Amino acid sequence: IPGMANCFVACAQGSLLPKWVLIWLVSSTVICMMDVFYTMMRPLTNRGGNWLATFYEPWNIYADVDYRYADKKDLVTMATGRVMILEIFMNIIAVFMNNCRSRHTVLTVFTSSAFVFWKTVWYMVLYIRQPEGTPDYINPEASYLRQFIVFWVADGIWVIIPLLVMVALWDRLAKDDYSDCHSSCDEDEFTKKDLSSLRSSEITA
Repeated sequence: IPGMANCFVACAQGSLLPKWVLIWLVSSTVICMMDVFYTMMRPLTNRGGNWLATFYEPWNIYADVDYRYADKKDLVTMATGRVMILEIFMNIIAVFMNNCRSRHTVLTVFTSSAFVFWKTVWYMVLYIRQPEGTPDYINPEASYLRQFIVFWVADGIWVIIPLLVMVALWDRLAKDDYSDCHSSCDEDEFTKKDLSSLRSSEITA
């Protein structure tokens, strides 16, 4: 277990990030770019559109369960696609900064992961205990097993892994920020005491 914990937080050689985090950043960036293209190009990417539909068969399997992805006029997937562009941009910048060993790398990755985490949680919550009269966007004909694997597990990956990234980076951010703030506060307090003592001595003199 200690060895697994070390691998979880240990940085790759010449990197500011653990190797698995770098792999996740690159792979998630590619998948998100494909996802944005899928939603932007509907109905061409939907099943029965053109050759793109064959290329996007995994997305269409998902759309068979989650009807939002099959609807080119759906506002939610349109909005999440636009937000995803920001996530893609931040991931690319983070990988570039890591290669340059920028001190802003860890904070950028943490922020991007927080965006992905909360965006996905928000999207999944839309399907939990929906108010009466709300359209059912989950295919009622899909089996519970298929709904669980295709929707909840697939989307859950984009909750769990970003959360693990934040956990892996949290301690480093907390230590650095606390030490800087603590040092700064001590210096400010020391300066205030010095000024107070100086004024007292001047008044006494």
